[in-house]
Amino acid sequence: MGGLLAFRVENYDNTAEREQFRFLCGQLKAHYENLEDFCVFVGNYNIGCELDALFIKKDAIISIEFKNYGGKVVANENGEWTCDGKTIKGGSRKTVLQQARINHSTVKKELKVLGVEKNQIKDVPHLIIFHQPIELENNLSATNKSWLHITDDAHFIEKLDDITCPKTDLNPLGIVNLAELLNLNSYYLTEFSNASYESRVTKENKKEIFEGIKKDVQKRVKDAPRKAPDTLHKEENLSELPQTEDVIDSKEIVRQSVSDEVNALRSSAELIPLKEYAHQIINAVLGANDIEVFALNQNDFGRIYPPFMKRIDHEFVVLLKGRIAPDQEERLYRFLQKDMARMSDDILYWQTGERIVSQTEEGTLEDNPNIEESASIPSDGTLADVDLPNWLDRYLFFDLGAKYSPNHSRFEYNLNLNTGEIKVYLGTYFPRSFVEVKSIFEEFSQNSNYLSLVGERTSVSILDLGCGTGGDLFGLLSFLEKYEQSLESVKLLAIDGSQMALRFFEKIMAEFKKHSRLKIDYRIGPVFIESENDLNLVSDVLSDKYDLILSCKAICEMLAKRRIKNKAYKQTASMLSSKLTDKGIMLIEDVTIKSPATEKFIPYMLNAELNEFVAENDDFATIYPTACKDKESKCINGCFFKKEIRVTHSAKNNDISKIIYRIIGKKTFAENIVVSPKEKTEYNSCTIK
Repeated sequence: MGGLLAFRVENYDNTAEREQFRFLCGQLKAHYENLEDFCVFVGNYNIGCELDALFIKKDAIISIEFKNYGGKVVANENGEWTCDGKTIKGGSRKTVLQQARINHSTVKKELKVLGVEKNQIKDVPHLIIFHQPIELENNLSATNKSWLHITDDAHFIEKLDDITCPKTDLNPLGIVNLAELLNLNSYYLTEFSNASYESRVTKENKKEIFEGIKKDVQKRVKDAPRKAPDTLHKEENLSELPQTEDVIDSKEIVRQSVSDEVNALRSSAELIPLKEYAHQIINAVLGANDIEVFALNQNDFGRIYPPFMKRIDHEFVVLLKGRIAPDQEERLYRFLQKDMARMSDDILYWQTGERIVSQTEEGTLEDNPNIEESASIPSDGTLADVDLPNWLDRYLFFDLGAKYSPNHSRFEYNLNLNTGEIKVYLGTYFPRSFVEVKSIFEEFSQNSNYLSLVGERTSVSILDLGCGTGGDLFGLLSFLEKYEQSLESVKLLAIDGSQMALRFFEKIMAEFKKHSRLKIDYRIGPVFIESENDLNLVSDVLSDKYDLILSCKAICEMLAKRRIKNKAYKQTASMLSSKLTDKGIMLIEDVTIKSPATEKFIPYMLNAELNEFVAENDDFATIYPTACKDKESKCINGCFFKKEIRVTHSAKNNDISKIIYRIIGKKTFAENIVVSPKEKTEYNSCTIK
């Protein structure tokens, strides 16, 4: 069973495209004749954009563009593509790359709209095929090369064989279902197709072509029930998945623990939401099933299953009882991104909640190689812990495809990130930003009378300069929602120079609104700050006053590219503070590394410049941290404050972020803020040589 299923929606407008389609069909027909796999080749197909062809095989869905050129082809990252010095047209677009990008993103989006499983279209490569032989000079970036491929007719087949998408896994039934979803049944081309299957019918230009293949697949499933095809995932051996070594007989487990387990569950009412959430995941990922779901805390799990207690290093355990096949286990693993562990043939579990650090581990947190290198700055001795909300964690890592991959040198400047790099930023630095801001405001409010001074306000206005994808903003919004119960509405302005980051910010905001009780009215300001003049321009444009102003890890980017050459922190504080309401506060936060542009440690620069700003502006004062408030007038020779914050999410446990920050407000308001004595700490001092 296998072969080519060829379709053409309409004939092509020019001779070269007609010839090329026929030639490629011939190559595919010959290549797939003796193979067991099916492939689908569709000519002249419109799926939100006009494609010369669409190709579907077991491990890839590929959009295709024809080009009638031959000779020395130069593919440029920026600017026109050329062939023997002549410009290659990009259809209605300015360049070939722009045309490819639009088609690439449109196809993926439209397939998602049609209901194609997300994992099947995790990657949708684009292929440009030149009708005549070419000699290629490929100057594209590695990122663009990962999805955009270039070949000619003579090397078409080998290029198709090379292109594969790890997340795409279509069996014959999956391929046929996708062809039906694309409404291709009436465009079947008998002359170019050589599909082979047992239930073959005579009228191969009708829908029966699909029905025949389906019957064949179903027959094979019936004959081999243990190897029922899975259209979503490859079946993998359990030995390749994370497991415990202590596998014991399931009957023994049941005899020893059923009653204990029931009692434990009854006594853990606070874990019912976790149990329900896990049950929803099982239903969503595995469909209808007979699997029982339980949620246990660490102690109850250890009491019920003592042999496995040594494996538990998190607060909670989600336990599954029932027959879970290897492919189902793999599917769960891919969705949750959490290690699965088997206790028996029909008992499986994973851990969640806060990681419980052992005494032997406590002293090794600073040795984590993934943590950014920082200045040797004493901290206040605290390590704050704030986790991402479950819904936000899932949305970032599963819906948006965020990836954890720390690379400070690459992300010291973020205005030129491509989509792939944005996803790395979302998986690495967005969670840190969220947790940093939320924990700062939680600590500040819990140790002061700030919330009582602002009263039971029903609305609040926020300005964020350098919002990026919005990690800091969403951390602040989460704080407000939790601690200001009277708050009903938020008006905010998010400013950033990266259009790509702002697009992702809007996506996350749309999702955030679904989970928030707050009415959020937001505007985005796509402002690129290249100089002090641009900073002043922002100030002139901002006519409103704001209750809360943020600038988090944005000024270091201005420094990295020398956008503001003279006292960037002082200038930014001066501009932003002028936009504060009488009870407004401003948070300026940054990283604890040496600036590559100035060769000075950022904490030293931030602290010195903000001290200078306050000293020269009698209307403003430092509010928090308390040590800065109390001693800013005496602070010389590199005094500064550092805080360490730890966050756990799907891709990383105990990720530590090191920051310096300052909260500033109008002096009349600042003088009314009282900080509890327990928060007061001696200011840390060190000298940067």
